[in-house]
Amino acid sequence: MSNERRIVHEIKLERSVKIILMMAVFILGLQVFGPALSIKTAMADLSDGDRFQIDLNLRTPDYFKCSGCN
Repeated sequence: MSNERRIVHEIKLERSVKIILMMAVFILGLQVFGPALSIKTAMADLSDGDRFQIDLNLRTPDYFKCSGCN
C-alpha cells in the first residue's frame, strides 16, 4: 500500500448566495431563450372604419358567428 495523502477543499455557500446565483442563472436563461418563447402580437387587416362582431353562444352547434369577417 502506498501512503498517499489526499487534500480535498470544499467550498460551502450560504443559502442566500445560492438563491442569488440561481436567480442570476434564471434571468440569464430568460435572456437567452426569451426570443424563442415570445408571443408576437397579431395584426389584423382593419382600417379606421372597419368593424366586426363576434357572437358567442355555447348552446348551438356553431359556437360563434362572426359578421364582417372575411
